Amino acid sequence: LYTMVVYDFKNVGKLKKLKNSDEVLPKHADKISDVPNGLFKGFKYDSYKDTPPYPNESIRTLQELIKLMGINTNDEFIYSMDRITDMFKELCSELNVPIDENYIETILNNAGGVILDLKYHFNRPRPNLVAKLYGLDLDKNKLHLDTADSPSFPSGHATQGTLIANYFANKYPNHAIRFKKLGRDIGKSRVNAKVHYPSDIVIGERLGNDMFQYLKENNLLWKNTLYKNN
Repeated sequence: LYTMVVYDFKNVGKLKKLKNSDEVLPKHADKISDVPNGLFKGFKYDSYKDTPPYPNESIRTLQELIKLMGINTNDEFIYSMDRITDMFKELCSELNVPIDENYIETILNNAGGVILDLKYHFNRPRPNLVAKLYGLDLDKNKLHLDTADSPSFPSGHATQGTLIANYFANKYPNHAIRFKKLGRDIGKSRVNAKVHYPSDIVIGERLGNDMFQYLKENNLLWKNTLYKNN
């Protein structure tokens, strides 16, 4: 059935050519340009550029879209998990452990350039754009998310949520399960909002894990070092 839908579909040519953006937004270009001078300047992520997402016209993409169509969105969950720093702040408060919000924002901002570089490298269109060409009613979440204005792959929220979850799990090992669950929930919320494919989350979590290991192995988790590189 899927093969018939994909390869007999009249817009298959448009699917193959479809991309998310015609140009890089200036605010995103600025972050990308800062990577060589930032915290992740030595992070080798070229291998990620050799791991593309599923093609728009592929059966796997169609399967992902069908999966998204069956999801009942949860507005409260989506909006709360959209605020990464705030969610970790709330969890730290609940667990009665300290958090330096400026420190977390420094990590997030530095990671953002790497994520955006990969996003624009692939320029994978968001699910709602592809669904339209398939003639599918994705019923994209009607909430306006300012954080869904870049290409789809990889998920920035999944990457950053995983990165920060690892940081806190390393800092407070007794609460590792709680912090890592929050990191996963941040990624899941983007699928619930239907602004990301499940495969965007998978690669984002992998990237977040690798970025944390880079910081740890290079002794870059210390506060003074982070501020110095920012």
